Amino acid sequence: MIWIKGVLVAIDQLGNAIAGGNPDATISARTGYFARVKETPFRPWWQLMERIIDFTFHPIDGPDHCFNAYLADKDEEHREGSDLARGILGILIMLVCIPLSLLTRLYAVFFPRP
Repeated sequence: MIWIKGVLVAIDQLGNAIAGGNPDATISARTGYFARVKETPFRPWWQLMERIIDFTFHPIDGPDHCFNAYLADKDEEHREGSDLARGILGILIMLVCIPLSLLTRLYAVFFPRP
């Protein structure tokens, strides 16, 4: 299980790097930072991405997935990226989170949290 989690985090970091972010930070941590910590004119966009990601992971992580990811990755530098980078990130989030939200809900049915 540890191996799978490591691979998933690496894929997440790769997606963040492709979308103009720090290659050592996850998409969730980047989103949590810009949605809640850093003042930016794009904060509403980041908050929308945060709601989508938090909805996806709520069944297995509970509330505030992105903010908690940021807190766990606080020492990383977070780059907002260009308009193109944010657009790529938005597409990645939508393409991954919509089907993944179904899987996380199924997982929660078969393996409920204590």
